[in-house]
Amino acid sequence: MFFQATLARAFISSLSLRGDDDFADRLNYYHTPVMLAVACVLISAKQYGGTPIECWINPHSKESMEEYIESYCWIQNTYWIPMYENIPDDHRTREEKQISYYQWVPFVLIAEALMFALPCMVWRLMNWQSGINIQNMVTASIETKAIMDEDEKEKAINSLANSFLDFIDMQDYDGACYRETSLFGKFKLSRFLRGHYITCLYLSTKLIYTLNIVCQFIILNVTLKSDEYFLFGVQVLTDLWNGKPWSESGHFPRVTLCDFEVRNLANLNRYTVQCALLINFINEKVFAFFWMWYFVLAIITIASTVVWTVNCTFHSEKIDYILKFLHIADGTERKRSANENARHKVYTESFDKCPIKRQIQRILPPSQHLLERFVLDFLKSDGVFVLRLMSNHAGDIIVMNIVLKVWKEFQGRNFHEFIHYEKGTQVIIHANNGSAEMYANDLTNLNKRTTEVCLDTISNHTKTNIVPSSSVNNNEMYMSTIDQLN
Repeated sequence: MFFQATLARAFISSLSLRGDDDFADRLNYYHTPVMLAVACVLISAKQYGGTPIECWINPHSKESMEEYIESYCWIQNTYWIPMYENIPDDHRTREEKQISYYQWVPFVLIAEALMFALPCMVWRLMNWQSGINIQNMVTASIETKAIMDEDEKEKAINSLANSFLDFIDMQDYDGACYRETSLFGKFKLSRFLRGHYITCLYLSTKLIYTLNIVCQFIILNVTLKSDEYFLFGVQVLTDLWNGKPWSESGHFPRVTLCDFEVRNLANLNRYTVQCALLINFINEKVFAFFWMWYFVLAIITIASTVVWTVNCTFHSEKIDYILKFLHIADGTERKRSANENARHKVYTESFDKCPIKRQIQRILPPSQHLLERFVLDFLKSDGVFVLRLMSNHAGDIIVMNIVLKVWKEFQGRNFHEFIHYEKGTQVIIHANNGSAEMYANDLTNLNKRTTEVCLDTISNHTKTNIVPSSSVNNNEMYMSTIDQLN
């Protein structure tokens, strides 16, 4: 019961637009089902509220007999024979030409709407198992973009970055979708899915959307019993464009024949009447429209699937995408620091713990190896995927700030690999609790090249020159001078 209720809620929610998808997805799970529902209501109104079929019978027949014949022919199916051909005597030949789809058109349209909503239901039922609510993240990024106050926007960005970092950190642990008792764990996919779960799920959803559209063409063909398969829509539209009447093409015939039998005492009498299928006038336009719509939708969906597949699977695409934001952030930081004092050329922050880890801040990665580690091992595929969704809905500026903060966090966690300074480079370090000399010694032991370290304490400034000594063996370093500045 709980599963059925969850499935029902997921179907209802699938009819609403959200931020954890793209334009092609919304065309599939929202706009197309809405159009199918409208067409279903239109046809149902004519079919059940009006007169879908009218048959010509003997004028002397009773009204009750006319209603019976029309109801019987509607249920039992009719068949189409061109006016210039004789009605075949063989009843099997007549049955082969029967038209049996018109009664089921509303149900077919509803089934198609459900099929278009199904991939979205799968996506929304399963993506939350990754440990992050993508919809909330995207919504929060959109709301952050609308904030005008700079301080409030900075707080919102920090909150977004922290939530994103929590998601990144959780990828290394056994989350809900990685437990051995889960479906993926039983198939030994837990290790592979760490950091790739959302990406694989979304690409699978894209593939389901594509396969669904192919199935829609097959459903139309089976429903209409057309031998032209995927060219059916082209043929119908060509007939409409050239003015070819239905009486020649046979597509959605308006006038059909119906056979029925009447038992009169011991005799069984067979009659043939001519009927007008008024509903086929609407069916023709509806099916022709949806065939063309499915064709356009297939192109959009396939293109979207290919783009997302390339962006999510090729390492170079993921690296270039993140590097783009780092370049933007680097240019922004350079402009902000252009008018600052020379001793503040390097951007610094104050942290209570491990200050030396947090002070060495570089926007652009010093090596391709570190950039690849940041993108492929730290963010992983899921991290880049979530950033892409946020960028699609909230813009690049918000995502750039998040990437910058996450990049600085990565620097702090791997600070040993970022201490590569050329001769004469000045680094600003904010020392807490008067421990400037201790941090200078730590940096001295880590560095093997000439470096000038300025330790900015609360009460004074300590300038430390660190130079390598060629006369000292075993790559030992020594501190040449410590000048106390007032």
